[in-house]
Amino acid sequence: MPFSESSINLPNHSHDQTVTQNGGPLDFNNVTSGSMAAGSITFDDGAGHMQELPIGAATQVLTVSGANLPSWSAAAGGGASCSDSLTIGSQTLTLCEFLELGACS
Repeated sequence: MPFSESSINLPNHSHDQTVTQNGGPLDFNNVTSGSMAAGSITFDDGAGHMQELPIGAATQVLTVSGANLPSWSAAAGGGASCSDSLTIGSQTLTLCEFLELGACS
């Protein structure tokens, strides 16, 4: 097929299935993916494949599975309550008393 009005013909375009891997980093700045859900994260599954982890529920925390992969799990119990005692310096008060004093702001 002629390229322009000249009679020069271009050679046929072909692919040889060779992929050059230059080892450069993946540039996420210019990548879009309309098929990913809002809030999803991507990770390497260890076999060189990018995987999507959809966002978890509001009550879940990001953890690491036994296979060393990210996963969502129920938040563990714990944390402080308002009536817990807290000592700062030489003063011991409840957590709420310290917050009322503005000691934690």
